[in-house]
This record gives sequence, C-alpha cells and structure tokens, in this order.
Amino acid sequence: MFQYTRVLRSMPFVMAVLVAMAGCMGPSSPRSVQPAIGRSPDEPTWPVLLQSQWGLDVDRDLRNPLLEGVAPAALFRKADPAKPVVFRPLIALGVETTTRAGWYAAGPRAGDLPTELAKHETWAYAHRQPVSERESGQFTPPTLQSGAPEFDPGDAAFGLWVCNEQFADGGVFTQPALVARENARLRPQPYKVMIYPNRDPKSGQLVFDSYLIGWEYSTNDDLQDVITQVDNVRLLPSDPVLPGILAGDAQVRQLATDFAFVEGPAWNVRDKALYFSDVHRAQIIRYADGQASVANDATQQANGLMFTKDGEVVRCENKGRRVSCGAPPEPGRDLITHYDGKRLNSPNDLWLDAAGGIYFTDPRYGNREGLEQDKEAVYYLAADGTLTRIIDNLVRPNGIALSPDGRTLYVVDNGAHALVAYPVQGPGLIGKGTRIANVTQPDGMTVDARGRLFITCRGGVWVLDANGKWLGIIETPEHPANCTFGGPGWKTLFITARTSLYGVETQTRGWHVHLDGPPRQR
Repeated sequence: MFQYTRVLRSMPFVMAVLVAMAGCMGPSSPRSVQPAIGRSPDEPTWPVLLQSQWGLDVDRDLRNPLLEGVAPAALFRKADPAKPVVFRPLIALGVETTTRAGWYAAGPRAGDLPTELAKHETWAYAHRQPVSERESGQFTPPTLQSGAPEFDPGDAAFGLWVCNEQFADGGVFTQPALVARENARLRPQPYKVMIYPNRDPKSGQLVFDSYLIGWEYSTNDDLQDVITQVDNVRLLPSDPVLPGILAGDAQVRQLATDFAFVEGPAWNVRDKALYFSDVHRAQIIRYADGQASVANDATQQANGLMFTKDGEVVRCENKGRRVSCGAPPEPGRDLITHYDGKRLNSPNDLWLDAAGGIYFTDPRYGNREGLEQDKEAVYYLAADGTLTRIIDNLVRPNGIALSPDGRTLYVVDNGAHALVAYPVQGPGLIGKGTRIANVTQPDGMTVDARGRLFITCRGGVWVLDANGKWLGIIETPEHPANCTFGGPGWKTLFITARTSLYGVETQTRGWHVHLDGPPRQR
C-alpha cells in the first residue's frame, strides 16, 4: 500500500485503497499503511510538537490512522447542538502566503464523499511563526485577516479543509479520498491530515469534544504546515468500524432497559446468563433468553461482579463497603471489609487471577462522609485471605483488568482520566505503573483474547491495543459504565450504560485468565 516514499500515479488505485469499505473485513485486523512523517530542517517536527505542547504520542494517540481497506475517521458532527463549532488556527509553520480554511458537508459515514463539493470558508490569515517562536516553542496563534472561528454546520456530518494561495489547487481535506479526488497535485499522497484529541497540558486531561489537527498542503510530509483546534465536535468512527473486531453490519442493540444505574456485567458460564448490577436499586439482574429478571433485590449496592469457576459471584458492594462472594440470589459472605483495621471506602470493580486472588479498586464517589482509609487505592486479596494494598498513588481508581497472560494489570484512574499499566511479577506483586493512554470519563473495562482493551468512556466503548494505542470506538446511545464478553463463545460484548443493557456481536472473544488460563498454555 502507499507510502509517501512510494509514489502512486493511478487515481483508481488510490481511491480503491481509501474508500473500499463494503462488507466484513474478516477476523484479522487490517494492515496499517500509515505514511512516515518527514522532518523539516528549521522547524520542530510534528511528533515533537505533539509531545512538547500537549503531551501526546504521535502514534498511540492518533485518531484517524490509515489502514488497508478502511476509510479513516475524518468527519465530524456537532457535540452540543445549541453551541457553534469553533475552528481556529494555533500554529503556522508553512509558507506565509494566505492560508484559508473552512468546512464542507459530507457523510453520513466516514467514507462517504460529497457528490458536489461546496467549500464554506470560515477564516483566512497570512502568517508564519518567527524563528524565535520556532526555537522557543512559545507560539502566538496567527491573527485572522478575515472571518471568525465560530460556525454552524447544522446537525449533519462535515469535514474540514485548508488551502494556501501559493498552490493553485483545491486544498487539503480531512478525508484522504477527497484529497485524491479533488487535488491532482497531491493525488499520489492524499493523507495530509492527522487528527488527535486535545489534551490540556496543565491538567493532563483530554478536553471534552475537542481535537487537534496537523495539516500538510505541500508535497513534503512533515504534517505541521498548519495546526488547528476544533471544539464542540465528535469525530465519526472509521468505516468500517473496527474491522477484525466488528463485522461491517454489526449494530449495538438495546437488550433491556428501565433500570436506575447499571454496572458490573459478568457472564456466568454455568447457567449461560449475564448478570449485572442495578446499583441504586441495590439489585443484581439476570439476563437470559432475551429477558431480564431480578436475581437479588437485597445487595448492599453491588457494583462490579465476576464469576468464579464454581459459579459463585464475587461482588464489590459500594454501600456495604465490602467484597463478598456467594450464589447470585444469596446475600453473600464477607471476603474482606477492612484494611489495616479500618473500613474500606467503597469497593468498585474487580478482576480474578489464576492463583485464586482478587484485584479490586476502592475509590469513593458521592458522599465522602465516614471515610476511614487515607487513600483511594487498589488491593489484592490472596486466596489465603491476606489483603495487600498494591497501588496508592492514583486519584480515583475504578476499572481494572488483567491481560490474557496475567502479566499486566490495567487500572483506569477516573480522577486523572488515565489508563495505567503495571507489570505483574507474581500474584499481588506489581512493578511500577506507566500511563499508557489518556481516556475521557473512563469507568470499567474488559479484555479480549488478543489482549485488546475495551474501556467505557465518553461516547462509547474505546478500543485500545495492549500498549494503549487507539484502535477505535463502539458508540453507545447512553454513556457506558462497564462491559464484558459473554454469550456463545464469549463473542457478545455486553455493555451497561446508565438505564439500559446493550449488546453487540463481535469477531473476537473475551478472556479471563482465572477461567481460560494463559493463552500460551492452550
């Protein structure tokens, strides 16, 4: 497939690469064909800018990766219909002749191009950051010659464009296939835009509904001629969404609804049913054969659930401030209620390991009265009943999971909007944690057999690889709280989201090391 160093002259071939989207991509993930990023002798490179200005990784945080046979995420829609979209230039490192920018209507899918292109200009400037700013890294945004950052594209999907008067062509568009169609000069190398989430360097958190875009309108490949920010938008998923994970026609279906606040889905292999918590009603719900029923209406606000090999359900109980275990209809027996002689905060989520131990998080949400612990921490409860505090430097630990081989512990820090990975050196023994992803409004998570992470975040279930690299998103109608795999072959991803239970069929399967064992032994 194409690289910037391998020039393709055939328009039909380029278009086929970029817009071939029909049908299922099969069980294997498509091959990355990400072009290499070039260097400029007198300018900071795009990877350096991303890291120094926003603390982002050029590969791991990329939101529109170029994959074989996949139209990348390249279109937006308004996040808040009552507010305008704000699109502004931040840094100008290209030529000083007038740069113009704006939007165009497209969609509704990421690969759908407008039949007739109508470019709406929003602003223009003529500026290039002076040498002093390029050397210091302290950039003053370009002053607009005309126009304004705010515009209203309506409710439909739209793309963005940038052009420079030095080049007599149609400019650059967020959709590579539109560049290939409209710009003969750039047709051999149409991937001229890189899209990233916007991260506040002071707080270290991703900014809601905000993106950074690096643009390239010349024939080199440094991707920082213009750097812009767009706010009050959601980025449409790639098309097809998550090939190799979801079939092309996969749909998120509402399975049951009218709950108060649902959490903690867990699949019971014994009776082939899904169980989940309706936290505020202090109930455990059983879902099987298309029907939801109350399995337990007297929990102490059960939250995270997970089944043992024997068919008992281990539960984190918020109000009970305990981790308990028992048959789903039973009150359950205490496994642990105290650490160092003091009551736990509010156990939230858990994961079982192959040694019979339990990793669990213990944050506190809502009313903070009566707290006895000095930390919101992560614990390991060994099979012999020994409790160890293993992590105490997170703001508010929440979702937790083990990799399929049991060698990596993942913890979501809801308070820092971070995903942290820890090497597991033995049962309950972990090494130093590393922040591997920035995540927005994260909650629970699960893993599949290939070690990919499915994390409930703003907008849906974010899918990352084992190293935290963005793969895509499964959008959900309601803000999700947690997810797990179950059903035949453990291929259905069940998602608890506020008032409802949802499900989507996948081309992968879930994995729990305490049930499946490490993959290398199978």
